[in-house]
Amino acid sequence: MPFAVEISRFLGVFTLLMGVWGVIAPARLAELVARFGSKGGLWFAAGLRLVFGLALWFAAPASRAPLLLQVLGVAALIAAVVLPFMGVDRFKRLIDWWTALAPNAMRFNSLFAVAVGAAILWALLPVAS
Repeated sequence: MPFAVEISRFLGVFTLLMGVWGVIAPARLAELVARFGSKGGLWFAAGLRLVFGLALWFAAPASRAPLLLQVLGVAALIAAVVLPFMGVDRFKRLIDWWTALAPNAMRFNSLFAVAVGAAILWALLPVAS
């Protein structure tokens, strides 16, 4: 599904760049993340994960690593379903906890985002024939 591949590439770049931002300027990323501690932020986060999960799932067959993209897609879909059931208060506490981490802990978390984004982009490179 070519459209799913393009959406997945875009979200892979987004994930990678957000991770790089967190490594370079964790306090600035924390400021942005803190703005999402609301009902609207919760639904935005759930919706983004839903789109990401579906895109990865449908892009998987055309990728170099279908199982990787399927696993990441299912994880994103599970997060999309679970987030609304957390409720706004727990979601806000999770954001408050993350934004209160030490800068080096935020950098470490952000490295994970860099790795996931890079893995998605690698998996979506055209397969040599």
